[in-house]
Amino acid sequence: MTISASISPIWREYGLTEPEIFEQLKQCRFDCADYEFSPANQTGWADSDPDAWAKRLKTRLDEIGIRPVSAHVSGFNPAEDYAKVEQAVRCAGALGVNNAVIPLGWTKDNARYEYEQNNLEYLKRLLAAASGSGVTLLIEHSGSWLGQHYTHHAIELIRMLEKLGEPERLKVSLNTGNLGVAEIKPYTEILLLGKRILNVDLSDNFGGMPLAVHPEREALGLAPMMGYIDFDRVMQGLKETAYSGGFNLRMNMPRVFPKSASRRADAPLRLMPPELTRRLHSWSLHIVEHMLDVYGFAGEALK
Repeated sequence: MTISASISPIWREYGLTEPEIFEQLKQCRFDCADYEFSPANQTGWADSDPDAWAKRLKTRLDEIGIRPVSAHVSGFNPAEDYAKVEQAVRCAGALGVNNAVIPLGWTKDNARYEYEQNNLEYLKRLLAAASGSGVTLLIEHSGSWLGQHYTHHAIELIRMLEKLGEPERLKVSLNTGNLGVAEIKPYTEILLLGKRILNVDLSDNFGGMPLAVHPEREALGLAPMMGYIDFDRVMQGLKETAYSGGFNLRMNMPRVFPKSASRRADAPLRLMPPELTRRLHSWSLHIVEHMLDVYGFAGEALK
């Protein structure tokens, strides 16, 4: 069981290189990290031999003293970018991570029955391609309005997994931030998904609707327990299902709104100083450690 942190987009906006971002996480006391494969981060892996790319990166990470334990393949539409998704999974395997959160396939205004069929075919193809990588693929569970690239609820996700025969290398990643934005009760979803959950992405927010509809209710990636998500129920559900996977901090903060700006989606934003960002990541790690200690996870080989 590990606590890791994703390479948040916030670090890239400071103009830091990838090794410098990992060094920042190490300064925040993280020993484990989650690697991000995305359109914004195609440095080296997208067009490289996976083994050669992974060897270079692992050498640098060993020098820093941080270990990659999971990955997210995000921002790609598998209907159009399948080759990038498959390449990212191969690189994740070469990097030696246990799990890779993958996007689902979608097209604009897909009917739900078409969405399911398209994704079943896509998942079969990707599972076959990833069979020798050693990586378990994780589908990110979420709620309805967040988009066509998410399942709408636990029942739909379980139905898809059952139609594929519940593959050993295809499980679920629970994202507390997505559940909060979609205003889904986490406890019931966790009990339904049970042992299928192998990763938990931790962030908080104030729930909500799209900013264009309800501007004051933003989908922010805050530190756990800083928003409205009931983490007591999250942890209770995980404890009752004997969860033994990892916890990953996945935050997209902090930002500051200029006093003159409205709080709308198109409002200009300023970054907080890097030192404050480091302190907030370190503080967030303390919060997670406290949560896990309170619910009895801390004695389970937590690093």
